[in-house]
Amino acid sequence: MTVTTKDLARICGVSRTTVTRALSGTGRISEETKNRILSVAKELDYKPDLLARSLVKGRSMTIGVVLCDLKSMFFPSIIDAMERIARENGYLLNITLHDNRKIIEENIITQLSGHRIDGLILHPASRDEANYDYLKKMLFPTVIIGGNRLKDWSFVGNNEAEAAAGAAKFILSKGYQSLYFVFPGFEGEETDSFGGHWARMRGAQSVCESCGVEFLVIGDTDYIEQAAKVVEKAKEEKIKPAFLCSGDIYAGYIILNLQKKGFFPGVDFGIMGFDRLELMQMLPVSLASVENNVEQIGQEAINQLLNMIDHGGRKRTVYVPYQIIDGKTL
Repeated sequence: MTVTTKDLARICGVSRTTVTRALSGTGRISEETKNRILSVAKELDYKPDLLARSLVKGRSMTIGVVLCDLKSMFFPSIIDAMERIARENGYLLNITLHDNRKIIEENIITQLSGHRIDGLILHPASRDEANYDYLKKMLFPTVIIGGNRLKDWSFVGNNEAEAAAGAAKFILSKGYQSLYFVFPGFEGEETDSFGGHWARMRGAQSVCESCGVEFLVIGDTDYIEQAAKVVEKAKEEKIKPAFLCSGDIYAGYIILNLQKKGFFPGVDFGIMGFDRLELMQMLPVSLASVENNVEQIGQEAINQLLNMIDHGGRKRTVYVPYQIIDGKTL
């Protein structure tokens, strides 16, 4: 039989209000009474009725988190930062993935709405703001993280174009005369998704154009083979090309595969990544990268959403600062 707060109150000889105060850790109650109630609750394996609590509060105490995927450490790191803060405030995260497909994304958000989530954190599948008109009809606040900033909603993330421009300037300061931007998700043509990566490409491109430096894009899935051909040709011409990868993971694969061919970063080519993943510490050489302070993005996003849920906070745009991290690969 399920134990209720009414049962705890009867057994402990106190009111249900006192039991509630002891379980929630709020209100004025003696330490002795609190410990006695908690001890009995543990002994009887008391578990709170979350449905009843949500009906009383008018909240589900659940936050929807809709992301594109978990293939890199970028989103898992954000989730880790958000989950701790959400848990401390009594909220659960309901995490789902849209795989950069707008229809799936909208279906997921509609279902979450049916479960009466209190707020939504979204990494959008589309760069087109018109695709999110349906969100305006939802009764919960929304915070956009990373990628594209949608003007009608709160946003937390890096200024991707500015960060990539900073990275390009740093690379060119090392004396490189050509820059290859690597992101295989482009697959040779502009798409509606990958907003943050497109912004990174535009930022790097603008710097190269202003400096009169050759700028090229490697945007297909065979990016490793393409990078090898670039380096092989450059070796023959006795020049050293540079790669700016829109993700550390791509830089890592290029480094490891080119080393097998006898080409070494910082010697035969320069290379820099994005996101500064801890996984890259396993590389045989320290990777130059852009530190985008992922944990801070997660913390800012969840705190902003909780402020909107609990206190009616206004929409805000927060650009988390980035840092250029030097390495032995340039």
